[in-house]
Amino acid sequence: MIIDAHQHFWRIARGDYGWLDTQDATIRRDFLPPDLAPLAAAGGATGTIAVQAAPTLDETRFLLELAAALSQRFLVSGWLCMKHRRRR
Repeated sequence: MIIDAHQHFWRIARGDYGWLDTQDATIRRDFLPPDLAPLAAAGGATGTIAVQAAPTLDETRFLLELAAALSQRFLVSGWLCMKHRRRR
């Protein structure tokens, strides 16, 4: 079994990819699991670990939605925001 250990997906219309301000059309477009599929198949990968491309909870939710829609092995490394309470 081969797992791609670090993969990013993004949907530009989600609007939280501040780093994606380049005019380079090769990456300034949506990149989703169907875009990865032929590359993964060529390399023999049967799954992937999706790593967030934006530091937001919405990004993590987006990746979890992608994972739920796929039948292949799909793990998510996402953003988690925790509020800490100060003890008195």
